[in-house]
Amino acid sequence: MPGIREKQTVVTHIISGDLWAGAEAQVYQLISGLRANREVIPTAVVFNPGILYDKLQGLGIEVTVANEATLSPWRQILTISDHLKKQNTDIVHTHGFKENVLGTLAQHLARVPRSLRTAHGNPETTLSWKQPAKKLTQILDDCIARFGQDAIVAVSRQLEASLSGKYPRKTVRISNFIDLESSASAGSRIPSPKTPGSSDRTPACRIAMIGRAVPVKRIDLFIDTIALLRQTHEIDVIGVIYGDGPLLSSMKEYAALKAPDAIEFKGFVSNVPQELTGADVLLMPSDHEGLPMSLLEAVSIGIPVVAHNTGGIPEVLDGGACGILVTDHSPTGYASAIAGLISDEEFLSAISAKARQYVEREFSANQNIRKYQELYERLSSREKVQLTPIENSTNSDSI
Repeated sequence: MPGIREKQTVVTHIISGDLWAGAEAQVYQLISGLRANREVIPTAVVFNPGILYDKLQGLGIEVTVANEATLSPWRQILTISDHLKKQNTDIVHTHGFKENVLGTLAQHLARVPRSLRTAHGNPETTLSWKQPAKKLTQILDDCIARFGQDAIVAVSRQLEASLSGKYPRKTVRISNFIDLESSASAGSRIPSPKTPGSSDRTPACRIAMIGRAVPVKRIDLFIDTIALLRQTHEIDVIGVIYGDGPLLSSMKEYAALKAPDAIEFKGFVSNVPQELTGADVLLMPSDHEGLPMSLLEAVSIGIPVVAHNTGGIPEVLDGGACGILVTDHSPTGYASAIAGLISDEEFLSAISAKARQYVEREFSANQNIRKYQELYERLSSREKVQLTPIENSTNSDSI
């Protein structure tokens, strides 16, 4: 019959996989959901062996390593192209600047008809010609988005607004999502931190932060906030930092000076919800964010959140109805917000429960994986693609 495909659509995801961060966690959940639904056949190419590669292999996914540590960019393109041909790929789905560039070039070399990208967040830095290789990659990435790919998925309203101005006929929004059943299996807790003036000050209130040790995450602000809570607000708190990265050593030195014996560095953790069950509050002081997976994970298990009012964070916290949004992006602003939150246990419990319900309604895996499936189906249609909004997108243009 006309319009019925003779085979399932094969979608190949291309992602770095050098670490286990928000984009990797989201890609894994998407591929896992697609495989379970059996409507799309997912495969993958990663640029590094590691946790994502191992997890995908564990699912039984066909995954190839185009190792960026040992292969030139051209050899990576050839490796990706060989994978696409072998898997009879219909759609290439890229995740990241380098992945967009190499993946799309390989797509055309392998004569794969369609491709799209997911923009997982804002650029962490503004590149200049002082970094010529990265600047050229950024320019090439923009050209590929304009002329070489068929759709751009924004994971938040903020990203959608930013990208639809640059790519008005290609941008749709499909929010990041979380598998609530898997998150719940890690344990759920409505925290009950100690309030100021409590006679029993053991254990201390544990304030958690999750993020790579890179400038945009502002670990320095987190440390300053913990110091201010202890010294000025006289609240017994411990800061717990989960994550690894290039600034880790310098941040440990900074913590020893600013908040000695008050900061714990846990390093990289692969099971964020399980770790967070021991926290009382999640603090997110990043300069900017896309739609952070760690925030969804925290909210899903009932951890109250204090976060910078930026990027996709307000979407997860329903504009402040499901958490504390801070506009005073300073230690004073964050310390005041946390002090106010933990002084009212009834409000703290209520806002945590409300946030969990909101995430379940708006950011569940099932509904957002279906939106990806619908987008793949529209892209794989042999007729001219008409890319219109997928339920939650405000962009009404088409390609």
